[in-house]
Amino acid sequence: MSVDWGKAAKAFFDTQPHPQGHGLLIGEFASAVKLASMMKFGGHAEPHEAAMFWQEFKATGMAPDEFEHALDNIAPVSYALHGRPPTMKELVTLKDRPPADVHKHFGDLPSKTHPEISAANFVKSYQAARPWAREHLGREPVATEAAYLHHSGEHPSSYYQRIKPQNMQEQGNVNETQVGPNAGRSSIPAAGGQAPNK
Repeated sequence: MSVDWGKAAKAFFDTQPHPQGHGLLIGEFASAVKLASMMKFGGHAEPHEAAMFWQEFKATGMAPDEFEHALDNIAPVSYALHGRPPTMKELVTLKDRPPADVHKHFGDLPSKTHPEISAANFVKSYQAARPWAREHLGREPVATEAAYLHHSGEHPSSYYQRIKPQNMQEQGNVNETQVGPNAGRSSIPAAGGQAPNK
């Protein structure tokens, strides 16, 4: 009987601590970094992040491919409604549930900016306001406008037509009161909290 020394060596080294693994074994390192990077959505996980993630991941009892599948199905809904990745508990709970249950779970949670409104209703109001805010004000709606539209039931087209003159007057007053090299430019941050380019 011949011994496959390559397999034997791999099996031995896979059980050894990775030199940069922060407690991860060599055999776990690549999977831990890959899955932790997937959770970051757009970033590459550092070894210490992968090590922290791996401990939490192992406690779920999921296989790596099962985790990837669950994350692919659940994360887009979590991000769309809450701007965050799903928690491990949510992944375990929802991994075998149909898409309608995933939408219901995240949609029924309170909105981050207006917790008195469910996330699904807040996003619905915000999306309904977008074309009208762009048309009448030349900008995206802000969270307080979406909340107002939800609570009042006012149609976004009439709301943005009604506030357009007020919005233009406020912009005019700001521009008229400025003096100096930036006269005519608003120093008030634009909707969404970003200051205009100067």
